Amino acid sequence: VVGGKVTATVAITAIDAKVPSVTFKGPGGNSRTVKVKDPAKLKGVSVGDTVELTYAEALAIKVEKAAKK
Repeated sequence: VVGGKVTATVAITAIDAKVPSVTFKGPGGNSRTVKVKDPAKLKGVSVGDTVELTYAEALAIKVEKAAKK
């Protein structure tokens, strides 16, 4: 298992207060939509704003011997 914390500066491209969720474009041009746990955090945030976000990534791999043919 490997994991780490990533911090990136992203541009807000859409906000859906009903879900609530935010869509943003990352530094690599990739777009992602995430749910917002605390809707109060959306106050004062607008489409076009640049924000810094921090998230955790993890990868787990299991290696097994191949079955004999």
